[in-house]
Amino acid sequence: MAPPPDPSRGAGPARLAAAFARERGRLTAFVRARLARYSEFDPDDVVAEAVARLLERGDLLAEVDNLTAYLFRTVANGLTDLVRRHRRTEELPAEQPDDAPTPDQAAERAQMLRRVAEALESLSVVECEVWTAVEIEGFTYRELAELWRQPIGTLLSRKSRAEKALRERLAGAGRRSRAERKSSDAGT
Repeated sequence: MAPPPDPSRGAGPARLAAAFARERGRLTAFVRARLARYSEFDPDDVVAEAVARLLERGDLLAEVDNLTAYLFRTVANGLTDLVRRHRRTEELPAEQPDDAPTPDQAAERAQMLRRVAEALESLSVVECEVWTAVEIEGFTYRELAELWRQPIGTLLSRKSRAEKALRERLAGAGRRSRAERKSSDAGT
């Protein structure tokens, strides 16, 4: 059973109104700084939308200890959502240049992908997992640390070792393939 709300905190919407009145200028400046690239968005509208969202959930506001921080976090989350929506709706240029690779480029790409796959297979399992999660799947180190229950330093170290091994392996494969090409060119 939850303890009764602390009466010293007052009603949620009233606390929100007081926090908003106190922090409105800082909130607007916060939004304006983050939306500098997006001239079509009005910072006051973004702040007002975040406050409206919080008012819809007024019953939860009594549970919040630091309402100012909660307000800033809500505004920041709203900004993230706004920017994501904006990116999805950006239109592509009407005419796309034909970027189809030539047969030589396709063969070179296939060879490079084969070398990368071989180099990845040469890594230890943990190094390969960290490198793949960060570089291919887009995880952050913090997300991986929480997900795998590993220290961030350990993950950084494993990825660093993986990158060093991959660089060495691919540089060696690249030198061999250039040398092989030169010898085959000399034979013709």
